[in-house]
Amino acid sequence: MKFTWRKGLILLSLITLILGGCSQNMEVSAEEIIQNAIESEKDVNAYQGVAEMKMFEGEEMTQHIILEEYVEGEKRKVVTNDQVLKQEVEVLNDGTTMLIYDKANNQAQEMDTTEFVDFAGISPKEQFKTMMGMMGESHTYEMVGEEQMLDADTFHIRVKANEADNLLGDMELWVDQKTWFVVKLVSETGDIRTEFEYTELDFSPDFADDTFTLDIPEDIEITNLEEDLEELGPETVTVKEAEEALGQAFLVFPEEAYHLASMQMYDFSAGLNRHELELMYSSKENIPLFSLSVFPTPDDMPVEEADLEIRGNAAEYEEVIKSIVWDEDGLRYSIVITHPDIDEEEIVKSTERMILSSEK
Repeated sequence: MKFTWRKGLILLSLITLILGGCSQNMEVSAEEIIQNAIESEKDVNAYQGVAEMKMFEGEEMTQHIILEEYVEGEKRKVVTNDQVLKQEVEVLNDGTTMLIYDKANNQAQEMDTTEFVDFAGISPKEQFKTMMGMMGESHTYEMVGEEQMLDADTFHIRVKANEADNLLGDMELWVDQKTWFVVKLVSETGDIRTEFEYTELDFSPDFADDTFTLDIPEDIEITNLEEDLEELGPETVTVKEAEEALGQAFLVFPEEAYHLASMQMYDFSAGLNRHELELMYSSKENIPLFSLSVFPTPDDMPVEEADLEIRGNAAEYEEVIKSIVWDEDGLRYSIVITHPDIDEEEIVKSTERMILSSEK
């Protein structure tokens, strides 16, 4: 579940990137082109496009989606057609409300987005700046050349991870030289490869009056997305209840080391056939420090890139999201560091002091 969420979040950021403008002198480096693009005032605020996304595990294609995008300022409409499941979902955000219509399941949900207006209205260029900032020290950029795509000249840029186990992996970008829009992106992390490519793009669209609307049948009830998520959300549990759900005692940090701010249980028994415990740790001043997730060790998700050792077990550290993962006595432990002043070395050292919940 965590892996899917992380990959989904990264993919969402990547497929909406825009470069804002840069030097067209091919003698400059890829780093200079990207920096010039970030500093440029150019941006794309309206467009209409059709894109195709494919995801592979090894040679097997696991996802194939066709997306139709309509963007005008804060108004955004995306229609996704899942070619594998034969399902269509429409999402409309007018800047204040997000409306989702799942045609296959005859469901509709809405959510107030006024509190997230700054985030929802963020331009693809700003998203690109954030992503490049995350990869500034972990990746190397290379200019491959110029290529024609959709009757436009593009820069082909290769972004390679400095370490093999980096969460974002390697990427290739094809960027339109006039609009600095990412026309195509290929991302590879381990044996997972994602291909995202626009097959149609119009930067001067003439939208019909009903473009930014959804035609939802009157007999379909529109429910509140936040309330629906709350029903599926976690429950606050005691140590005894957590042990019963996991089927055994689990490791925790002693109170003298870190303060346990909350302990919640997610019920994923329907999809993943498991429960997942999440413990939030903070300082004695209630400043969030890190989270600890605990669930039964999954058979199909081994710790592959073991670059650490925790309590005598092989462990993996993901630098981009500051995550440490290891397996011990049938349970998977995942720590995500949230405080900027805490590094993995401190946490690794602290794990030696962990005790079983039954001893708490």
